[in-house]
Amino acid sequence: MSDVKPGFVRVKIYDREYSIRTSGDPERLEQLCAILDKRMREVAENSGVVDTLKVAVLAALTLAEDLHRTQEELKKIDEAVAARSAACASILDRVL
Repeated sequence: MSDVKPGFVRVKIYDREYSIRTSGDPERLEQLCAILDKRMREVAENSGVVDTLKVAVLAALTLAEDLHRTQEELKKIDEAVAARSAACASILDRVL
């Protein structure tokens, strides 16, 4: 990949090549692109959609749903940890 400029990473998503600028870890960008490629292929296979733009939008929606669900789960975990911490602090206050 000698034709790729410094700071750019060449990736392939859904059979199209892109040269993407990054200031971060190139391997991480490649991993993210692989995740997107996989999701786009799953969407295309499951939906029968062949238009690349529609596949990309549907893949983005499924990834957004995953993110939203994960954020909700994290919020519940944070609330549970906060409740447990408060309970522990209360017990310590009574003991000390």
